[in-house]
Amino acid sequence: MATIDTVKCISISYKNAGENIRGRLTFDGETAEKFIRSAAVGLITECVLLCTCNRTEVYFCTADMSGDGREIITNFLSDFSGIPAEELSEYIRFYQGRSALRHLYRVASGIESMVIGEDEILGQLKNAYSAAKTAGTVSYKLNLAFQGGVSCAKKIKTDTLISKTSVSTATLAANEAAKLSDRVSALVIGGTGKIGSTVIKNLLSHKNVKVYATARNHNGDFTTEFNSTKICTIDYDDRYEYINKCDCVISATSSPHYTVTANNVRKNCTDEKHRLFIDLAVPSDIEPSVSETTGAKYIGIDRFEELARENNEIKLDSVSAAKEIIEVHLQELEKELALHDFLPQMQSAKTAAEKMGFEKVIYRMRNRLSADEFTAMLGALKELEEK
Repeated sequence: MATIDTVKCISISYKNAGENIRGRLTFDGETAEKFIRSAAVGLITECVLLCTCNRTEVYFCTADMSGDGREIITNFLSDFSGIPAEELSEYIRFYQGRSALRHLYRVASGIESMVIGEDEILGQLKNAYSAAKTAGTVSYKLNLAFQGGVSCAKKIKTDTLISKTSVSTATLAANEAAKLSDRVSALVIGGTGKIGSTVIKNLLSHKNVKVYATARNHNGDFTTEFNSTKICTIDYDDRYEYINKCDCVISATSSPHYTVTANNVRKNCTDEKHRLFIDLAVPSDIEPSVSETTGAKYIGIDRFEELARENNEIKLDSVSAAKEIIEVHLQELEKELALHDFLPQMQSAKTAAEKMGFEKVIYRMRNRLSADEFTAMLGALKELEEK
């Protein structure tokens, strides 16, 4: 088995699994660390777990022996999520070797995102890799792969338009809120989180929006970060009072429980005012049945796939350019992995080549390599002579 073939990926994403399944596969930091530490034993030699709203992916390496590790990782996902392995298998996409590395690079660059070119995924991927390094579950293969993926993503963002007009779910959510009326009041639950703060920045870019944002007491007042008179911090426990006042509610927390329930909305919002509830969390923050409340409209994160379609079509040319950049970077990664594996045999191979003689080595290479490979090798040798 070649080195590259020991790199694998199991992916469950918005492309083949609904929010209800993805929500059960979203693990917090402590659980994720336990997962990768438990998985990276025996056949599994390296492991990184990436969890976002739209995907849960396990990148892993296996020892150079029989078995692809797919069943092992599937069983771990089943144990940690409570989803039976047989059911989970229906949603899994499996990648191996070059296809696994290509998928990693495509994820890092935003090509695989619901909103093509969105920037959040690169930070999330870097955090997942950093957590695995801290846990000691990565070695040279995944180190090279993730470092290469980050480098490639930065190159794509610099050399193409894929992120120049970046539209994230946070942007789309803010746009939906802003177009409700000439004057909009919006409540952001989870305003101090990464997604929540991005939502706030996007809301504040609209002149007609007044923003209220929840902050736990220990977070204090964070309004100075945005330098705007259009934002007001409220305590999380007062959220229903402000839901009653607002036109739009956007929730983006990592809470395992509902931050907004339909029953409490009915009890606190006694008028028939039209309100938009936008849920950017997985698992859900807002109870979907809130839509049954008079005047309420609910949008879950899966709805943004449709809203993102037009944006993605604009970026198709950039995607093609990004794919070409990825292929170049993948070739460099494969060479690095192959060289690393060869280093322990470098001296013995050198001794054997010297014993065989230069001409015989050349003829052996001719018999083993393709025409393109052999021509490239001879070209490299000519360059040595010229120097």
